[in-house]
Parts: sequence; C-alpha cells; structure tokens
Amino acid sequence: MHSDALRLALRKGPQTARALSERLRVSQPTISRAIAVLGDEVLRLGRARSIQYVLRDLSRGHAAIPVHRVDTEGRTRWLGDLLPVHPDGYVMQQADGVARHSDGLPWWLFDMRPQGYLGRAFLLRHGGALGLPQRLSDWSDKDVVRALISQGGDPVGNLLLGDTAVHQFVHGPAPVPIPLQDKAAAYAALADAAARGEVPGSSAGGEQPKFIAFAETTSGPRHVLVKFTEAEPGPVSERWRDLLLAEHLALNVLSDAGIPASRTAVIDHAGQRFLEVERFDRAGPTGRIGLFSLAALDAEFVGQGTGGWPSIVQALVRQRCVSPEAVDMASRLWAFGTLIGNTDMHTGNLSFISGQGRPYALAPAYDMTPMAFAPRRGGGVPAAVPDPVILPAVPSRIWRDAVLMARQYLAALRGVPGFSDRFTACVHALQAHVDTAAARIARLG
Repeated sequence: MHSDALRLALRKGPQTARALSERLRVSQPTISRAIAVLGDEVLRLGRARSIQYVLRDLSRGHAAIPVHRVDTEGRTRWLGDLLPVHPDGYVMQQADGVARHSDGLPWWLFDMRPQGYLGRAFLLRHGGALGLPQRLSDWSDKDVVRALISQGGDPVGNLLLGDTAVHQFVHGPAPVPIPLQDKAAAYAALADAAARGEVPGSSAGGEQPKFIAFAETTSGPRHVLVKFTEAEPGPVSERWRDLLLAEHLALNVLSDAGIPASRTAVIDHAGQRFLEVERFDRAGPTGRIGLFSLAALDAEFVGQGTGGWPSIVQALVRQRCVSPEAVDMASRLWAFGTLIGNTDMHTGNLSFISGQGRPYALAPAYDMTPMAFAPRRGGGVPAAVPDPVILPAVPSRIWRDAVLMARQYLAALRGVPGFSDRFTACVHALQAHVDTAAARIARLG
C-alpha cells in the first residue's frame, strides 16, 4: 500500500524522505522500507541530508541508455547510463557512481539534436520510420532521444547515445577522403543529394544549405562542413554566393589578426559556390572533440539569453564554466562582427571546446559574415546595414582594434575577384557603416 502511494508521490519529481513522510503522513522509517520494496524503480540522488529520491519512468521505451565518449584517437569510453525519470527528467548514472539529475534533456545533449537545414534533411530520411513530428520545433525531449539512439552515430561533438550509435561508429567504414581533383564535382553531387534529403549528416545547426564530408585539403584530409548555393541562377543564389566568399574573407582576417578561426576554402563549380569549413569537433579520420554552444552553456549555467556574447561569456567565467581568456576573445569577435554587419551573432554561433572538462576553451570562430545583406524571406536582397551599436561591455581598446580589422576586411572585399556587381553597393554601405562606428568609437575613453 505504501509502495503504491510512494510511486504516486514520486511521479511529481525528486523529493526528500522528509518531504515524502509529510506528504504521505507516515514515518521516515516507513518511507525507507517502502523505498527498499521498490528496489531499482527508485534512484537516490545526493548524499547525507541532501538525499533525494526519483522514480524511474519505464514508459518512454528505454530503461537505461548507455552514454559513450569518443576520444581524439577514435576510441570509445563508457561514461555511464542515462535513465528516464518522472515526470519528464533524466538521471545520468555516471561510471564513478555519481548520479546527476536534470528536469529535462541534459544540457550536454542540446547541440546533438538534429536542427536547422541538416535537421530537416534528417527528418526527410528518418522521420517517418521513427514516428517523429514533421516539424523540428514540435519535437519533445523524448523525440530527440529517439532520434539520437536510432541514428546518432555522427552528431556534433564527441558523445554517442545508446548502443546503436556506438555500433554505427565502431562498425562504420573507415572514411576515405575526397581527392582534391575530384572535389568540385563530388561537392556538386553531394549538394544535389543534400537538397533531396539523401545525405546523412551531423546535427550542425543553421539554415544555410550544407552537408558534411571527409575531403583532402591543402593541410591534409579533414572532416569538413560544406555550405553551398543553389544551382539555379537568380538574385538570391547570387547573394548567397557573395556571402559565402565574404565569410571566407572574414575568417581569414580574424586568423591573420591572431584570433582562432575556422579554416575555409571556396570552390566554384558550374554556377554553384561551395564554402568548405574544416570541423573543429573532429580529429583525424575517426577522432572527436567535445563541443558545446554558448546557447547550451547559457541555458544550463547562466540563463541570461540576451545581452550579447561578451556579457554571457563573462557570466560563464564567474561560474568557472569557461576559461577567463574567452571573455577577451568573445569581445573581439563581437566587435568585429558588429563592424562588418554580422546581424546573426546569436548564442548558437559561438562554441566552446571540451578537452579535460571545465573550464571550457573558446572554439575557433565560425559563421562570421555580413548577414545584414542576407536575402530576405520575400526574396529581396538588401544593401543596407543597421546602425552600429557600440556595446559598452566591450573595452575601447578592443573596439579600436576591430576598426583596423574591419578596414582590412573592406580592402579584402574590394581586392578579391568573385563578387557580383550587385554586391558593390553592399561594400559601399559597409564602408559607411565602419566609418560611422569608427567615429563613435573615437569618443570612447
């Protein structure tokens, strides 16, 4: 009788023995006996007086989900088991015996979920067979877990969820790099397949059409994420061609300034443009590196949501979640992005690398391009930049350095062939934008 009442009480979430005793109006020894009767249906969290009890939820279709990490040499290591618990949470039962509870999907799975362009491609390939909602925005945590444990062998980062994902990783064929001389034609074929949802891919976010590949580069074979434009000519595809080249140049300017940035290459073929971006969550043919977005870290450790990269990273430093050096680097990226018209600096476009745990180090810059010029949903191609906002949280010295980098970027935009005639107006608008920002920055102390 007490066991049934205990189950009902624990369906509401984690509770202490004292709280259960008061709720059920029985003694704590009676609660202890009822917990013992339930056996492994109940999990214990914490120690001593902070101990709480949770009830496992076996209705979700998976009792215990093994979690593995892939190291930089391509070897797997079991980290523990993820257990669903009532009402909607999970407990990570670690290999060292520590149990960690989360009210919903653990934050470290946030970036692994299929999202953006590749997420929709995942839906086209697997959604029907897995019984997943047709819109990614309608997915529940249960849906995300179902997707990851069935087709999660190649997610962002270095974690594998479930035995099937481990099997896919261990038994998958060794990757063979696309040769340099075959790359253009191969990328065109992969882009065509990706547009039809036929190419398997990681969960990298973003709406720009893309696919993943393993290819020869000037620095050797690398796992790459390849953004591409549509094959059909027109103002919209033309503008995306311009923006892919603009992104390549922006990352080069950052790298030349000593700021870690993704290595990229631009490939043109039969009217299409491809931006090849080397992945920094991969090492060698099969090695992997942990990666967490600012969005995931903010949601778990800070909850700020807005205010720009510098202030959120500063808050994470106070929590000893990321390295102190990340504040300066995030500020430099924010300042440069502001000056070049990057209006898409959301928390998914800044990430951190997990090596030996916290504090995490800032990952190389990516997705840095003047998105103010991105085509609008209605098909318009703007040539204007919003008024620059000089964020006071960024030190004046960083703003002044950013002005120099922005002027170098403008010179690169003018000096490199490959832009359309229509993009000339964008460069002129960006020049005026930088001049306006520089005048305001000159007033800083």
